[in-house]
Amino acid sequence: MLTSSNKIGHQIIRLDEIESTNSFVLQNKEYLKQHGTVVTAHTQTGGRGRLDREFVALPGKNITFSVVVHSTPPLEDLGIYSLLAGIAVFRTLSPYTRISPRLKWPNDVLVGQRKICGILVEVATVPEIKNPVLVIGIGINGKGSVTDYPKELQNIVTTLEEESAKRIVLETIFQNVLMHLNEVLDELLAHRKAELMEEWLSHSNAVGASVKYETHQDWATGVVEGLTSSGYLLIRDVTGELHTHISGDVLYSESPYPDPD
Repeated sequence: MLTSSNKIGHQIIRLDEIESTNSFVLQNKEYLKQHGTVVTAHTQTGGRGRLDREFVALPGKNITFSVVVHSTPPLEDLGIYSLLAGIAVFRTLSPYTRISPRLKWPNDVLVGQRKICGILVEVATVPEIKNPVLVIGIGINGKGSVTDYPKELQNIVTTLEEESAKRIVLETIFQNVLMHLNEVLDELLAHRKAELMEEWLSHSNAVGASVKYETHQDWATGVVEGLTSSGYLLIRDVTGELHTHISGDVLYSESPYPDPD
């Protein structure tokens, strides 16, 4: 179990405005040495998402923060941390939203077909620490309306305030995510990885879904069959061959994102 001295959130650095909380942590080696350190910003002006995409945050209305995690699983299992963060966010948001959130591999949380949370996990090497150090960035669309976002995002994103009948207190949501992050890390250390992967799948509607997925050469289509023990997607293509999808985009048939073709 995590103790009070090393749990997520034992040290919280609060910033008024920063370009990216992940970048800030990665550039400050002293923070990387301390498991559980959290950096949060009232305003994030240059947030980054997976595959070098921009994460657009509304000043003072989003929950944007990064968490330092000292990993223990094998290097090939580091991909599960995006899924674990998604579970923590799901556990936090599900009591608020009118319809249940959905987890999208590997790093998004959706309500309906719209994105309410993005997750970015980056790996750093610190000479004094044996295992890789992870920086888990989480951005939750808290308050405001979709009309507050750029026009090109308005059919893609949503906010917790729009999806909930309850009063939204951003600090409460933030603290609850930290609490649930501690829970999932405790469960991982207690050798409950298989249960966590099943929980992720149960909230994803991924199994049986038709997808278009990015390969090294092009795009292919197939049906999701599950997850590997390391958290990668298992996709059976149209020829019947089973693929382990490690990286690259995955678009569900009902996705509001533009078709890659």
